Amino acid sequence: MKTDLESAIEALQNMVLPLRQGEFSLGLGKVSVYVQSVAKSWDLSYAALQALEQKRAVDPEGYSKAKAAIKAGFQKSLQNSLAFSRLNLDTVLVQALEALVSRPRNPTKTDEQKKSDALKKTFDRLTSPQEAMLEHYRSSSDPLNKYLVAGPWGHQYLQKRKIDLEEYDRQLCEMLACQDTSAGRIVLGYTGLCRAIDEVGVRAMQILD
Repeated sequence: MKTDLESAIEALQNMVLPLRQGEFSLGLGKVSVYVQSVAKSWDLSYAALQALEQKRAVDPEGYSKAKAAIKAGFQKSLQNSLAFSRLNLDTVLVQALEALVSRPRNPTKTDEQKKSDALKKTFDRLTSPQEAMLEHYRSSSDPLNKYLVAGPWGHQYLQKRKIDLEEYDRQLCEMLACQDTSAGRIVLGYTGLCRAIDEVGVRAMQILD
């Protein structure tokens, strides 16, 4: 079962490695480090479980409590590692989006809030707002609208709506003609990396059982 966890971690590392370029290298490096720490945490937990085995016959109740505590500790460590990995990945995504879609200099934070509130009200009426968001980017002449829809705000909005970003990002990168840039590859790879992080969590919980 540990080999499944190792394979999941290796698969994620293989996805991260070609994306670690320029300004994105540090953040993606942190993604790798936090995911790799899951394997280290399991090794420590497994060693503790093995050492505990000798107490099973002598103190069954104490053994059960200690085993539960070790498993709970690993689970907490796992949750923290994956949360920090995802947090760093989200930070890298924001970096990449801001490299692709420039934020206008003139608008104030108030202007930005008013525009985003208006866009949210419009898109909230739609069951699948992603096509409308892409069309809004194509047709709008307002730089702030374009930045909001294609940048971090638009992605966070779709995530809150539980909408898969993969197809949206594919079409967005085609529209921006950025598929072969470092930032474009980050955006295109984001959803796959999220799934890979989740897979590490699934495999880790399986060996815990």
